[in-house]
Amino acid sequence: MRDAILTRMVLKEVALPFAFSLGAMSLLFLIGKLFSHVEPLLAAGISLREFVKLNLLMLPIFLYVLIPICSLLGVLIAFLRFSRDSEIIAMFSCGIGPYRLLTPLLLIAFAALAASLLVSAVVVPYAKRETGKFMEDITEKALLRGVPEKRFFTPSKGLTFFVDRTSDNGRKFQGVYIRDARKKELTYDILARKGGLSVDAASGHVILKLLGGRLLSVSRDYSRADTIDFHKYLLSITTASDSANRKRRGEMTTWELLKASSDKNLKPSKRLSYLVEFHKRIGIPFGAFLLSILAAPLGIFFGRSGMSQGICIGLASFLLYYLTILLGTTFAEDGVIPCFLGVWIPNLLLAMLTFQSFRLLVSRGPLRI
Repeated sequence: MRDAILTRMVLKEVALPFAFSLGAMSLLFLIGKLFSHVEPLLAAGISLREFVKLNLLMLPIFLYVLIPICSLLGVLIAFLRFSRDSEIIAMFSCGIGPYRLLTPLLLIAFAALAASLLVSAVVVPYAKRETGKFMEDITEKALLRGVPEKRFFTPSKGLTFFVDRTSDNGRKFQGVYIRDARKKELTYDILARKGGLSVDAASGHVILKLLGGRLLSVSRDYSRADTIDFHKYLLSITTASDSANRKRRGEMTTWELLKASSDKNLKPSKRLSYLVEFHKRIGIPFGAFLLSILAAPLGIFFGRSGMSQGICIGLASFLLYYLTILLGTTFAEDGVIPCFLGVWIPNLLLAMLTFQSFRLLVSRGPLRI
């Protein structure tokens, strides 16, 4: 009975800061993401309904990172308050030791783990696919309204136009420069005397028809460059037409990543990138589990130092963990270390820190309760 009351009390204290931090950070991440799409959105003249739809599609993408950090903040703020108001001292005085606090902490940690696994496995890939399709539609809509004259115009990320003169409401132009960096492997610079926009009858996609020009392609590592002179060149504005049903790494579910990485015909570098992404999808949710438990000792230790200092320590812990993950996955993708070590070494270090922090907390509280 006492454990049930304690669990309800902790869960109630954690719920509000978790919900507030999740809402506030989702808004900040969403605003930051929308900044990169401001130009095509304004050029397309999207409606309020379309804008709301875009926000709803983009929002789940951030949950991959936000669930771990908000779980940390929820538990941290709750225990900072417990410590600041001397409730932890009262609990210890009544014989409620750290081991008894593990029950609500494990419930929160397992909930964060399950939610993170679900989001990273299914929700984020679906949101990325649908957001990509929506932005392609917006890009086509922006272009059909016409390309502006004598200024750089970016209808979508990685695609930039500069047109000297236009006609037919910006759908036909002369003196064309295009930079197409939508593919990571190659960047294309295109110069053409004339060009025009049209809609492909079969696919319904916008096609750019260029006449009399030159195409320069450069590889990502600058090891290869090709120049092609053309009389007529058709450029698809959307990437769906040339990628068919193939999904990008971020658009695959966890099971699809594992299946794709076992394809024997796949390039070693591609297989490695799939395996690294697979381990990230599994490893970061376990990080959410560990961070939820680590937050309790941090909140108790730094509660007397002030709320702001405790939150700063918690955020610094998360940033250090996440930067270690990024560094490890970068080394793994470069082949410096095995792919699983890039993710699981940071988790192992975090597990050791969590264990030592809780061990220190046990040494300060009732030992046998």
